[in-house]
Amino acid sequence: MFDPVDYEFYRSWWKRSRPSSQGYQKCYQAKTPTGDFLQAEFNFHEGLVKIEVKPVSEKGVSFQATIKRGTVIREKDSSGGNSYRNSVKKGISPYHVLFSSLPDSELVDSLIGAYGITKIQPIRKQPGSTRNELLVETKEAFQNRIPKWQKVKEFLFGKKDIPFKERFRERAFDDFHDLVLGLSLASILYFHFFDYVILGSCLASLGFLFGGMDWTLRNRSPLFTKVLLFLFSGSYFFYTGYTRF
Repeated sequence: MFDPVDYEFYRSWWKRSRPSSQGYQKCYQAKTPTGDFLQAEFNFHEGLVKIEVKPVSEKGVSFQATIKRGTVIREKDSSGGNSYRNSVKKGISPYHVLFSSLPDSELVDSLIGAYGITKIQPIRKQPGSTRNELLVETKEAFQNRIPKWQKVKEFLFGKKDIPFKERFRERAFDDFHDLVLGLSLASILYFHFFDYVILGSCLASLGFLFGGMDWTLRNRSPLFTKVLLFLFSGSYFFYTGYTRF
């Protein structure tokens, strides 16, 4: 149904999205030219992947499977609401090449062995390849040798190949939640103690806390604007409170 030769083409179909299932930190969605919908959610702490296929030919029907390190541990066919081994396998297997093309090697490693999903290696071009094909191969080889400074830059500021609107939509709710929660906690402490030193210490600590949450729990680079806002405001109130007495 799908040719592994077009690995890079299929890979471009996948887009990052916000996970809809609790406990999953990553989500990728794809839509085929015929309208079939595919989704893969990843819990990288447990190596758990939840995949879903909604074929356009079967309106309202979805095939879901939960996979842990290549082993299928749960299946669901929405047409009946229960697990049906044959129907789910029949619904997901035709898309194994697309799931193998997911742009997340760690996620794909957790899927390998289920429904024919494998780790696809880019096909090396033979002598006589066209100029465009050679350019693509050269670009892929270069990307596999990313300089250390580039890796540090991506770690600090995130990958720039993700459009700004998509990055903003992906993290806006969490960052707004952190700001509201942080300011609320700081206000409660201040109106209870009326002490700038305690207020400043609280704000600075929350800056480190929210930055750490982005890094560890949300698996993304911290928003330095948010972290610095808490750190600078915390330093200001702490210094003001310390020097007043």
